[in-house]
Amino acid sequence: MIFGLLLALASNLFAYIPPTVQCIKLLNNNTRIHIDWENSTDCAQFEKYVFVVNGERYDSVTVSPPNSLCSQGGIDIDNITASNQYECYIEAVDQSNNTWISDTIRSFTLNITTNSTRTQATLSWEMPTTSLNNTWGTTFDLYKKRGFEPNFPTQPFASVPVSQLTFTDPSDVCNEAISYQVGIRHYYMDGTNQTNCPFMTPIITVENMKDTVQPAPPVLDSVTVTPDNKVMLGFHETEPFMKAFFIYFIDHDNNDITRKLDSVFGGQTYWIDPDVDANNNYRDYRISVKDSCCPKESILTDNPQCNMMLKLKSTDACRKSAFIQWSTYVNLIDGINHYVIMLSDDDGATWDSVGETTANNYEIQNLVSNQNYKAYVRVVNNGATVTASSNRVQFNIPPAASEDFSYISSVSVIENRHIQVNALTSGDTLPFVSITLQRSEDGINFEDFTTVSHQQGTATYVFYDSVADFKRKTYFYRTFILNKCDTKTGYSNISHNILLHGENNAQTNILSWSGYDNWDGDVSDYFVMRKVENEELFNTIDNLAPTFSNNYQDDISQLFESGSKFVYYVEAKENLNRYGIEATSYSNHVTVLQPPTLYFPNAFRPTGATNNIFKPNNSFVSAEHYLFSIYTRTGERIFFTTDPQEGWNGRINGVLAPMNVYVYYIEYQLPDGTIMNRTGTVTLLR
Repeated sequence: MIFGLLLALASNLFAYIPPTVQCIKLLNNNTRIHIDWENSTDCAQFEKYVFVVNGERYDSVTVSPPNSLCSQGGIDIDNITASNQYECYIEAVDQSNNTWISDTIRSFTLNITTNSTRTQATLSWEMPTTSLNNTWGTTFDLYKKRGFEPNFPTQPFASVPVSQLTFTDPSDVCNEAISYQVGIRHYYMDGTNQTNCPFMTPIITVENMKDTVQPAPPVLDSVTVTPDNKVMLGFHETEPFMKAFFIYFIDHDNNDITRKLDSVFGGQTYWIDPDVDANNNYRDYRISVKDSCCPKESILTDNPQCNMMLKLKSTDACRKSAFIQWSTYVNLIDGINHYVIMLSDDDGATWDSVGETTANNYEIQNLVSNQNYKAYVRVVNNGATVTASSNRVQFNIPPAASEDFSYISSVSVIENRHIQVNALTSGDTLPFVSITLQRSEDGINFEDFTTVSHQQGTATYVFYDSVADFKRKTYFYRTFILNKCDTKTGYSNISHNILLHGENNAQTNILSWSGYDNWDGDVSDYFVMRKVENEELFNTIDNLAPTFSNNYQDDISQLFESGSKFVYYVEAKENLNRYGIEATSYSNHVTVLQPPTLYFPNAFRPTGATNNIFKPNNSFVSAEHYLFSIYTRTGERIFFTTDPQEGWNGRINGVLAPMNVYVYYIEYQLPDGTIMNRTGTVTLLR
């Protein structure tokens, strides 16, 4: 018992430091108060804070639970009794229910008087005093709330130095109450950090204030153009609570008289001119404003502003560009920083910025032919706070020579004389300057070969290469167009001649050729064409589908009487392509020579049923340089022919020759061109 009593006595003797009240701020017409305090180092020893305002205890706003007090430094207290001055302190209650009283802080008073017409209110207040070592801000901040405003604005409407304790405020409302409050910042050390809080007077309200001062002129922000090319004005008031804006224009057709156009009520801050087509007209606008009390309008804005007029000056099909020009925007607030060029290719659904300039003209580049465009110009002021737009213009870029194309439809060797290149172009509908054929031996490095001028209404152009060694080499060709803009364009596909090779292997002729490339429709078939010595025309001997290695073997064993020369070429056929063409390309001709063989019988019987004609048994003997003659033993020539398949029937001038030995002589040509001859005898039997 004694020990407990001594412990309680020791506890009461130990003094804790309560919090320090730093600021009070009156709210809600003085029925709510905000208190700021600074916790002491003993805050953890307290279980609760009880706030006392003008002698009334507010237990309902007790700060608890324990150990949370150190994290708090401000609170709002509702339903206090309104007064013209307030005293506040805090009762800090420790765990033993001991109470420690903070300092007392008092609000400073505010007084307001009005003149007889209630057009101005004069505020006066005192410098706040507390029991603290205070550091005050350098200005008093003045706040006001008009009767129709729900709350005080967060920013003061005026500030005055601490040496000034009065302020006269002209009314800016009509028959409305105005509430005022004055505050100053209170600075103090929270531990090692300096902080501050607002120290505020009670709220004073004056009724039925009036405004009879002519309002200041409004601001005409911009004169812009709507998407449907109507002129729209944007503006704002420099004083609050204006009743109406008045729109004027300068009538340049009547001695520049300023004429009124319309009135704008209800807080609306824009106006669209119903009488102006911004594509073709402009107006210089000025505006004024009137509030709800003063019968006078403000003066008109000083500097008129006019809608920008944008014009399409020209389009350049060659450069694929459009040149636009517009009127300079005059009197833009804060001055012009730059213009932004806006472009749409989907009828205004979306817009993209394509450039900026400080001039009043611009060339829009990188456009597409036959595409419909819309453009407008937006002016941006310094600081990028105000923009205004011009009217919209529509345009498209007509088809230019840059739309020309060329397409090599075939590369052929014609009759083994020259290479012929056929090129399809758009020249029948889109005239150009010229078309150039380029040639290369590697398919990479091309040089100009020949150029022909455009021929009116002509789509297909034919080129001849008479110097190409087409029997031994592959040549690559392409074409390009020189359009009216002096631009090389419309480069074609790259195509080459079909190079055919042939060789003899016993009684088989082996052919191989380079496949035709870069047809739009690809190769459908290769046709192998052949002509022997006794034929005037080539015949198709086979057709083949294209393969990785194009080759063919021709068995000529049954053609031993056709001579030694076999001439071939390959014909490539194209599938139907996008241009409606099924083109043909021809290879060079190649001759394959079969070595001749000859066999001579030593006797024949002209009157027999068989073996009644004397001639050599010729296989693959060419008719070129062929000569076969029969002589008597005395040297008289009694028969000759140049046809390898013709022989002697044993008659001399139609009369059967006598049985005897006769001499023959034959000349024939080998595949390498060597002329061979043979002499022998044959016996004629009866």
